[in-house]
Amino acid sequence: MARLRILVTGGTGFLAPFVVRVAQALGHTVVTTSRSVGDVAIDLQGAGMVDAVLEAMAPDVVLHLAAMARLADCEQDERAATRINAEVPARFAERIGARCVFVSTDLVFDGRAAPYAATAPVSPLSVYGASKAYGEEQVRAHGGRVVRLPLLFGPDASGRGATASLRAQLQRGQRPSLFTNEYRSPMHAFDAAQALVALVERPDGPVLLHVAGPERVSRWELGQRFARVAGLDASALQAAECQDPLRPRDVALVPCLPPSRSLDAMLADG
Repeated sequence: MARLRILVTGGTGFLAPFVVRVAQALGHTVVTTSRSVGDVAIDLQGAGMVDAVLEAMAPDVVLHLAAMARLADCEQDERAATRINAEVPARFAERIGARCVFVSTDLVFDGRAAPYAATAPVSPLSVYGASKAYGEEQVRAHGGRVVRLPLLFGPDASGRGATASLRAQLQRGQRPSLFTNEYRSPMHAFDAAQALVALVERPDGPVLLHVAGPERVSRWELGQRFARVAGLDASALQAAECQDPLRPRDVALVPCLPPSRSLDAMLADG
């Protein structure tokens, strides 16, 4: 297998460290970007910045993880969400085509027709979902590739991700509320990273792919199962119903690749 020079955007995000670890273990060279730290500190929204980083870093492939992902932030600034979640990845794809892999989300769907195959039409409820759906369209129009991911979890010192945030709350003695009526197909970020690196190693791979966990579960069930596996107090968890019109109720994905391990095995590493 040829060793690649991989540019990973969004280097300070939750998923990026897992991707770096997987890629480096396979012998690839990884360069990360973010607005403040990383191998290259750069604001990719600036005029000509995508072109500049491609010319300076000369990557073989780009794994585009950078995103404006908080639903509330996107609702408050739709223009910024479109710029970050659609226009920047579109420019990468315009420059390098299939060597650009854009990471999208299960929230491009409205939750009314799950489980969703990769061929299902998108129907986002939020500005975030709409900006990512537009990004998918633009990336594919320029020959790039798209991977949709579900809710991710895994260890994180900053308390990001579905299980790390839950662990932090329970350890502080809080009683977090989890939705009983919001369903996803969650997976460990390490498993997602393995799938992403395998995809960037294949420039002739699929142009649209769902990478998802092995089970459809509610946030409530996920929290209960994680608490038991992690030896945390599951009785402190509070059941709640989601009423937010921007959050789809069921966006379980049909994975294009079979998950390599069970949800409980993933949670044990969470």
